[in-house]
Amino acid sequence: MTSPNRFDHVSVEKIANVYYEGRTFSRTVWFEDGRKKMLGIVLPCDADVPAYEFKTDSSERIEILAGECEVKLAGEEEFTYYRAGQAFLVEGHSSYELRNEAVVQYICHLEG
Repeated sequence: MTSPNRFDHVSVEKIANVYYEGRTFSRTVWFEDGRKKMLGIVLPCDADVPAYEFKTDSSERIEILAGECEVKLAGEEEFTYYRAGQAFLVEGHSSYELRNEAVVQYICHLEG
């Protein structure tokens, strides 16, 4: 039985990707067909970290699984609001800023 809240038949990297001194981290999930996704958590921003900045190598579709945040893609002037069930696309060799007031859980679909 397949669940929409679970990936079946995958491999998971043992070591997490840790950024901002553990305030944001993810696990790499490998699928049988070679696709790769990242499951992650972002802790809330505060005075020490008012926004997180992330750089991309390949294009990424980031789907918010839980929580809400604001995102500003490279070259944009304003932040855009996203909540659970929504996603945003970041071009390869680019960057984005993310700010949040509560924990955000996400999945990053590596597109290229």
